[in-house]
Amino acid sequence: MARPEYVEWLRFARDDLEAAEFLLSMKPRKIEIICYHCQQCAEKALKAVLALFSDEIPRSHDLRLLMKQCQLRVPALDRLIDVLPRLQPFAVAVRYPHEPEAFDGDEIKAIENAKRVLSIVAESCATLKKA
Repeated sequence: MARPEYVEWLRFARDDLEAAEFLLSMKPRKIEIICYHCQQCAEKALKAVLALFSDEIPRSHDLRLLMKQCQLRVPALDRLIDVLPRLQPFAVAVRYPHEPEAFDGDEIKAIENAKRVLSIVAESCATLKKA
């Protein structure tokens, strides 16, 4: 039996978080890549919520857009409103060799924020699935 799509989105979100944590041990530390994986964790976690309700999943990296759609389904995700803007800058800019958008220490905060998003979303999905 195939796993529900939302479970796969959560698995991919966890994989991004694990990758970010693994990269912490690199010398020199790849701050931009770590921060990017943290943003991806949050993005995929939000897409898991949409998949849980079989909503169309937009091809977007915009956490604000995804959050607006998720809030229509799960108002309790309001707890993430202060966290998502901290991860949004890492969606695109850090992937290209322009001016650096991530600085020493950002990677630790990004991991903490990604963990919070993943935890709250996973908890919400589990609660909703039981209902």
